[in-house]
Amino acid sequence: MKAFMIEDTRFAGFIEVEEPQICSPTAVKVQVESVGICGTDIKIYEGHHSQSMGQKRIPGHEFAGVVTEIGEQVKGLKKGDRVVHEPISYCGQCYACLKGEGNVCAQVKVTGCNMSGGLEEYFVSDERQWHRIPDWISWNEAALIEPYTIAAQVCARAELAPEDTLLIYGAGPIGLMLADTAVHMGAMVMISEISDGRLRMAREIGIPYVIDSTRDNLRERVMELTGGYGPNIIADCAGIVQLDEEAIDMLSPCGRFVPVAAVPFMFDGYKAMRKQLKIVASRLQMHQFAPVISNFRQYQEHADRIITDVFDFKDTKKAFALAGQRRSETGKIVLRFNKYMD
Repeated sequence: MKAFMIEDTRFAGFIEVEEPQICSPTAVKVQVESVGICGTDIKIYEGHHSQSMGQKRIPGHEFAGVVTEIGEQVKGLKKGDRVVHEPISYCGQCYACLKGEGNVCAQVKVTGCNMSGGLEEYFVSDERQWHRIPDWISWNEAALIEPYTIAAQVCARAELAPEDTLLIYGAGPIGLMLADTAVHMGAMVMISEISDGRLRMAREIGIPYVIDSTRDNLRERVMELTGGYGPNIIADCAGIVQLDEEAIDMLSPCGRFVPVAAVPFMFDGYKAMRKQLKIVASRLQMHQFAPVISNFRQYQEHADRIITDVFDFKDTKKAFALAGQRRSETGKIVLRFNKYMD
């Protein structure tokens, strides 16, 4: 079967690999139908991902497909089921796992990052990593489920409540999905961005307060919108270190700062102490697939705006080239198998 392999920095292409087989009684084999391209995939392609540097890798962790075969002990799935993949696997025995936080397991593995991913025609993994999806979720939309679980995890870690005010730095796909999630949870949501294309997308999906920080004074606008107190929560989805100090300055007393982008962050700890702020990290997700799938109708109306480009699997190199250009008008890119699209 065909798979898309990244062999070196910006050197990638299709290879022939053996079709995976059921290898345990709880394994499930899936024919892949759709895969979303994530910022992590681009880091791997460009040679910037720490866990993949110098290694050949089949990328892809945001994917869905149809069950074609199951192990003899699989109880919750059957052949023909439509499923989405949960990309984390964990040991189940370490301190984090025993606390129910397998996303920070000492030996956590992430599909497509430090193990082979979903950019291949068939994929096999344990039943625990597959979640059934209803027929009313299209294959294109199914590629958004995993990133929406990342947004849901941020909201859970930040203890977002309807009375909260949230400022998001960055209106890329994760920033947009976080904003969409928070709006549906009843919070007051502001999002800051500098690119025209992403500002337009934020407005089109109905984010109440979209701030162009190249034209508006961000601090003044945020203080105006929050009655001078500042937001309760700031989530950094942009990964620009210079914004961290600004976030600490703007947050309300007892506010929460959530670094979402996977980059180092820096700020004055004394200022954070004076305001009794919480620094709340969020990694991957845990226990978020079921609620995101059950609530997915509320996200569907915006899916066709967040997804800006759809490519056939055979055009994967073109899709990665487009993603690597980081155009302001490019949102989520989805790859489709079997030469049809919906």
